[in-house]
Order: sequence, then structure tokens, then C-alpha cells
Amino acid sequence: MFGSHSKLSIAQVVFYIPVTVLALYLACYRHKRPRMAWIVLTFFSLVRITAGVLVIIAEKSSSTGVMIAAVIFLNAGMIPLIAATLGFLRIIMALEQNTNRHIRQCLVLSRILFVVGIGLTVAGGALEGSDTVSDALTGLKLVKTGYIIVVVFVGCLLAVQVYFWTQRSYLSATSKTVHNATALATPFIIVRISYLFLSVYQPSDLRWNDLNGPIAPFITMGLFMEYTVVCIYLVTGFVIASWREIQKPDILLDGEAR
Repeated sequence: MFGSHSKLSIAQVVFYIPVTVLALYLACYRHKRPRMAWIVLTFFSLVRITAGVLVIIAEKSSSTGVMIAAVIFLNAGMIPLIAATLGFLRIIMALEQNTNRHIRQCLVLSRILFVVGIGLTVAGGALEGSDTVSDALTGLKLVKTGYIIVVVFVGCLLAVQVYFWTQRSYLSATSKTVHNATALATPFIIVRISYLFLSVYQPSDLRWNDLNGPIAPFITMGLFMEYTVVCIYLVTGFVIASWREIQKPDILLDGEAR
């Protein structure tokens, strides 16, 4: 028999299989560059499918390696969802060619923070499962540092969103739609990050344990938040005009914006 977490993981796999297909359609057929949002969303969906499979295996197996991999995919695996927001902001940047130079630099910084943050969390998660106490402590420090960097990453994205709010009257209709999507998704992302921090900074409290804790917090603060953001971003991808429906100079989604 499957446990409660395995049942949730099965539902998660079932949910993300069509999400992967839709995200690939948006990335490869409906939209041209910058297509980072759809590529990252595809990657996130694959990570979530993998995480679901690992949780099912971990519940049936006593392998420490599988459990560590499951935790890494569950925790660090949500960072790409935040990066999808960065991809949406890059769409606005491609549409609005007169965007402030400092805002463009802020997005470049965000990309660097994303890479560093996910690298530290994955490396730290691997070390946490070490049999050596010093390695495990080092891994915990790396994970905490990585999540702090993720918070800074989110802060940069929020700053860019605020800037576009101040320029909203000058934005094109498509930019406004994309911006509305990021603004709508942000509260759900913040709740998901809060759950992530609780699981890292209060590891002794089983309420925030992804594998062994109660499923209610995991559903309400974890899965539901992610599902909502994914749905918002997918719907936005179909609401905004495809590249075939767009005529220059109304929009530039190729060449310069990559």
C-alpha cells in the first residue's frame, strides 16, 4: 500500500506530465525568444516528476541516497519555478526597448544569483547526507546560504516588478498581461519559499518535513502554491499573442532578446 506522501507524489506526477507537454508547446511552437520562461517551466515540471518518483521509491526503500535525492529535488527543485518569473520579466524587457539600464543589470544579477543559489543548495543537500559530521554541518551551512541567496534573487525580481508598476502607463498590452501574471503569482511564491525556509531552519519540527511530516502543511503551503503558479504562467502563455500574431515593430522577441 502507498502511504500519504506517495499518493501525493503520484498525483504530482500525473499533474506535471501534461504541464510538461504544454510548456514544451509554448517554448517550441507558440513563442519565440526570449523563451526562458517556458524552458524553465518545462525543466521545473521534469524536476517535479522526478521528485515524485523519488518520494515513492524512498517510502518503499531504506536507501539513504534515495531519500537525500528526494529531499534535494523537493526543496532545491522549486527554485526553477522562481526563475520562470525571471523569464516573464525578460519578455517585458524584450517588448519595452527603452527600459532603464539599471533594471537590465538587475536582471543580469538575478540570473547569476539563481545559478549560485541552486548550486549551493544542491551541493549542500548532497553533503547533508554524509556520514561525516563535519561534512553534514558544512552541507547545512551551504543549504542555508543558498536559500538566503534565493531570497536576494526574489528581492531583485520584486524590485523589477515594482519598477514596471511605476511605468505601467507606458507598457504595451502584452507587457501588462505578463506583468499582471508575475504580480499574481508572487504571493504564492512567497508562501512556498516560507515553507521551504521552515523546513530548513526548523528541521526538528516534523510539520515542515517533506517526507515524514503531516501532509496538510505540505499540500497547502507547498504543492498548492506551486500548482497555482504553474497554472497562472501556463494560462498567460496562451493568453498573450503568439509570435505569428505579432507584427514588428510592435514587439521584438528574437535576435536581441535571448
